[in-house]
Amino acid sequence: SCYDKDSVATIDYEYGALNYTMYDMANFICEHCGGNDNGIPDYKVMPMLELQRKLVQEYIQERDRVMDNAATKKVGEYEEVTKLLSQMQTFQMVSHLYWGIWGILQGASELLDGGYEIESIKSRIVGELDIDSWENLRYGKNRLDRYRKHKQSMLETGQKQMSYLYNSGRL
Repeated sequence: SCYDKDSVATIDYEYGALNYTMYDMANFICEHCGGNDNGIPDYKVMPMLELQRKLVQEYIQERDRVMDNAATKKVGEYEEVTKLLSQMQTFQMVSHLYWGIWGILQGASELLDGGYEIESIKSRIVGELDIDSWENLRYGKNRLDRYRKHKQSMLETGQKQMSYLYNSGRL
């Protein structure tokens, strides 16, 4: 068997479906920040880029070991790590969008399926209770806020890369 007591296998238990590998890794990075208990992810504990790079390198090594792909070129590893890390960064944005929408929908379903007393619902609707007392809505709002920040950062990075390519005559 390719799996033994010294190996690690990541399984998406929530949905039990095959996803893009870099999406699952990006989601893992985002979920590392918590927030499921109080609706407030702590992005200060998000692994730094270098640690994310090491995660991708370990993934490549384990993938190649399991696939018995010993012929993988070490020369191309840097390019592959960079490519997969870039994908993982993009999928972090997707994870924030996905779970942000999920939080909003969960909040709505709590309202619709009777998860809250009618007086509490009325208080929320007229604004007497704010979003901070509703964890799923707060979580959704926080994840959507992070999505917007991540998107802006990626757009700025892309513009800088395009300017560099244009100014260096590569474009």
